[in-house]
Amino acid sequence: MLPGRVSASGSSGYDPSMPTTTPARGLARRIYIAFLLVAVIPTAIAGAIGIYLSLHTLRTETLGHLQQEVAVRAQGVSRFFDQLAAELLYLADAPALEELRLARQRGDAHRIRAATTRLERDYATLAAAYPHIYQIRFLAADGREIVRVDKKDDRVVVIPGERLQNKGDRYYFSDAMLRQPGELYVSPLDLNVEFGRVEQPERPVIRVATPVGTGTGNNEGILIINLHADFLLEQVQQMARARAGTAYLFDRSGHFLARTADNATGFAMQPVERLVERFGETSLKQILADHDGTLSVADAIFAHAAIRFGGTYPAADRLQWVIAVGFPERKLFMSIFNLYALYAILAISLLATAIGGYALSRHLLGPLEALSRESEAIAAGDFSHRVEILGRDEIAALGTKFNAMAQKIEQLVGSLAAHRDRLEDEVRARTAELEREQDERRELDRQMFQMEKLATVGELTMGIAHEIGNPLAGMKAVTQALQYEDDLPLGVTEALARLEAETDRLTDFLKSFHGFAAPQATQLVAVPLADAVADVLFWLRKEARLRNIEIGARVAPDIAVLADLHQIKQVLLNLAMNAVHAMPVGGRLEIAAQPAQDGFVEIAVRDTGDGIAPELLTRIFDPFFTTRADGTGLGLAIVRKIAQAHGATLTVESVVGQGSCFTLRWPMSQATPT
Repeated sequence: MLPGRVSASGSSGYDPSMPTTTPARGLARRIYIAFLLVAVIPTAIAGAIGIYLSLHTLRTETLGHLQQEVAVRAQGVSRFFDQLAAELLYLADAPALEELRLARQRGDAHRIRAATTRLERDYATLAAAYPHIYQIRFLAADGREIVRVDKKDDRVVVIPGERLQNKGDRYYFSDAMLRQPGELYVSPLDLNVEFGRVEQPERPVIRVATPVGTGTGNNEGILIINLHADFLLEQVQQMARARAGTAYLFDRSGHFLARTADNATGFAMQPVERLVERFGETSLKQILADHDGTLSVADAIFAHAAIRFGGTYPAADRLQWVIAVGFPERKLFMSIFNLYALYAILAISLLATAIGGYALSRHLLGPLEALSRESEAIAAGDFSHRVEILGRDEIAALGTKFNAMAQKIEQLVGSLAAHRDRLEDEVRARTAELEREQDERRELDRQMFQMEKLATVGELTMGIAHEIGNPLAGMKAVTQALQYEDDLPLGVTEALARLEAETDRLTDFLKSFHGFAAPQATQLVAVPLADAVADVLFWLRKEARLRNIEIGARVAPDIAVLADLHQIKQVLLNLAMNAVHAMPVGGRLEIAAQPAQDGFVEIAVRDTGDGIAPELLTRIFDPFFTTRADGTGLGLAIVRKIAQAHGATLTVESVVGQGSCFTLRWPMSQATPT
């Protein structure tokens, strides 16, 4: 026998064939009744309470997890649209768009072309940065496309003027034009139409637009972004696959789209009235209401969440879409049905215990103390205790059944503890995920605040330039008016023409001086140098082709520098433009980079142009020094200023008649480029 265990004989002087006296039967009855009152009934009550609480808790947590899963996906889509809204409103306030608007009012063809080129470049950069962007367009007040950038197969394409269309008859144009500047319009999910026909293959799109204008009268057009709807449909499909259920996407216009785990293709928005028979009008209204929740419909459970757009930025319609996912109730709560089976086993064990108690009351009471001690230990929470009773009679069988019951209880408690631990792990993981999302949101808010500060400083600088530029504009207007006077002496006419030219030169100088004098905030990140060089050469390609200049680059794709992305592009662009101007009859421009052994990257910009005279090499970086008639003398000064702010150096080698080479020694980044 094991220590602490009781060994009892199966007979102990008891003979079942002998007649039983009444006191013995009374004692057995009292023992049996006491056993029922002390063991079976409390356990049955505790089991019933446990069943109710366990079922309620498990059902609540299951529905909570399902609702949380749908809500998290809805919040993720909402955050994406809010971020896109920030980009759209930023582009709507861009100086280039304002310049285009003013140039169109004045009919200035030259400025229209310049502003259009700048917008095409800005829109192409944004389209390349966002994988879900399909089109970016600026439409005039009559619906005609003025600027359009498409992205197909990850390739950004600027649409030429002869292929631009008039979208004045499209519903989204008229709806967006009814908004105020600064407000946002989001279209329903539908198919893209080109030249009056649905584009093939079918492309489901979502359009986000904002009016463009001064806010004091009629809008002068809209800025609109077309998004691939695949990112929204994929969220619906993923929910359907996750639990092998049916996912729905509802829009505010009264249509829906359904997806199942084995159906991931096709685009067909159907009227929501088709679901009335299955869901009922009350349930549909609850799903489409502007709040999240769960509900039971027939034999299924549905969780739904609204995708709210415009929480950060003004929008006419806050509720755009609702996503919902439904599962068969029996499948969703399979673990609850399994819990029913476990409690059935416990009930059977209690029944067996009651039968054993009756047998115990009829036989020897010797092992009762042992059973009592072990029962107390199990009741105290130590489920490892067992009782050992020798013999082959009912008392020994009772000991065996008691041990079986204790083992099953231990297994059940262990299973519940493991399930509790899993739930706690899931809660901790979800809490950590929410904290990360909050951190990301705070970082986004901080970046937006920084952008607002920079925009304020830029507006102040532009205001100063404006105050100086206004008198210059007045001087130019007076000069031009005087030139039309009759009977002016020849010398006066020539003087007025020279005065007008000098006024234009001073205006251009103010623009360049603003770029040199304005403080430049740097945001140092790991910049892939090859991508930056590719962007610069892309901007120069048209100018180089017109001048018969061959351009090329030799930059390894794994080289990254620590720099502000926009400022290093400005440095490379200024050096490359100087090289282009140094080759009036053609030649070759090349940008090459290689790592140095001291933690720097050597970036060389070479040309085969006219070269620089030795006596001028010491002065080319001085502000306002230039050898070009139309130059301001600030380009290289700005380059050196930016390089110094990054801890970089700039040197030059030049041979007259053979070309020049400007070399940057820029700090290398050890971080992985983002």
